[in-house]
Amino acid sequence: MNLSSRQEKILKILEKNIKPVSGAYLSDMLNVTRQVIVKDIALMKASGTEIRSNSRGYYIRSKNKIIKTVAVKHNERDIKKELEIIISGGGSVIDITVEHPVYGEINASLDIENEVDIEIFCEKIKNTKPLSYLNYGIHLHKIETETEEEFNNIVSKLKENGFLL
Repeated sequence: MNLSSRQEKILKILEKNIKPVSGAYLSDMLNVTRQVIVKDIALMKASGTEIRSNSRGYYIRSKNKIIKTVAVKHNERDIKKELEIIISGGGSVIDITVEHPVYGEINASLDIENEVDIEIFCEKIKNTKPLSYLNYGIHLHKIETETEEEFNNIVSKLKENGFLL
């Protein structure tokens, strides 16, 4: 199978799946090594295909969703509460961005979509400092929701809890 037909198949598999698809699954489906999949995905991204990845695999974001950015501030103890507000309101947290005096904007993918993701994330940062620590708790999140109303409700709850800047 040549590169172009393999990339077409990868794209079709990702478009059909709502959840992330692992590189191992793609390599099994296409009978190639995982390294070939990693290279194919990198080439597809470089050519402008909007493929995202997280610890669970590769995926394509729905074009029908609303993605907006919020500016928030809180201490480390409130990370879980902030994420729970967003998730319980029907949103998912795409990423975090902080401003750094030397490096400028630092962005990291989070892809937190549910309670399990929150628990995993909180466990991972337990023995380290979160990115928001670099900027005294001030950071940005891209939030994805199905509707404008869901986004507005999340913003209201963040404000109500003193997190919104």
